[in-house]
Amino acid sequence: MNEAGGDGYVFAVASGKGGVGKSTTTANLGVALADDGFDVAVVDVDLGMANLAGLLGVDPDVTLHDVLGGDAAPADATYETNGLTLVPGSTNLEQFARADAKSLHRVVEFLREDNDVVLLDAGAGLSYDIAMAMSVADGVLLVTTAELTSLTDATKTGKLVGKLDKPVVGAVFTRTGDGGFDDVEGIATALGTTDAVTVSVPHDDAVKLAVRKGRPVVSLKPESPAARAYDRLAAKLADSVGMEPSEPEEPTGFEWVDPDTGETEEPAEPVDDGPVYEIPLEDLIEEAGLETEGEASERRVKLYDRVKSKFS
Repeated sequence: MNEAGGDGYVFAVASGKGGVGKSTTTANLGVALADDGFDVAVVDVDLGMANLAGLLGVDPDVTLHDVLGGDAAPADATYETNGLTLVPGSTNLEQFARADAKSLHRVVEFLREDNDVVLLDAGAGLSYDIAMAMSVADGVLLVTTAELTSLTDATKTGKLVGKLDKPVVGAVFTRTGDGGFDDVEGIATALGTTDAVTVSVPHDDAVKLAVRKGRPVVSLKPESPAARAYDRLAAKLADSVGMEPSEPEEPTGFEWVDPDTGETEEPAEPVDDGPVYEIPLEDLIEEAGLETEGEASERRVKLYDRVKSKFS
């Protein structure tokens, strides 16, 4: 359960500027959490530059923009892919103009009920749409590269998060190891996230390949450095807020089905009929009026003995 009062945790994934790997982080973090056993939903709240559908290999008919424009219900815009639920956005400029971000809370509450985690790909920069995404979240995950301009913009986003009275639950530093500023601890200090989840995702050509193929790198190249980093991010994020995957339902046992109607009925309460006695096969054969002489009987006895030996 979410300590904020809902059934699932809602995290906004945000960045100060575009092109830093925010949507890639959202997609791969979502799939990594789903692989760990969580029920996950991801929502493309980047209303102007939606691209989560492409990263997850989905070609949607109904999108979040239809829901925010009042033309569809939240359930109509959900798609099952890569082990999670996706609510994609639209790239249509007309739909962008009609989308009202104030209705986002309806979508989030709908998804929160049935999922352990809801990730909102909140877009880049500072805008009303992004502020709305953060306002309906329980916490914010900042994504940035190690470049100075990206860090500066991420710091501004962090200040907006503070004004909305939302915690920064972590920071993801992408494309590290390519000659940029790799002092992750120093970056975390600059962003004020030293006490939060901090993960560095190295520069990795496997990410580019995954984007071209429309698949998350954690699925396409699970042993790649970037995939392992996203797996660490999923584990650290879950641990930081005390999330545990939903327990699978225990099997209820044998279910009787009527062969003629296909109807099922609740099993009757077990009845204690006393001790169970082992009856010799010969007695059962005789009681059933079957042939007790000859090869047929011998074959049945041998078959019974073989089956019995398997379970004894």
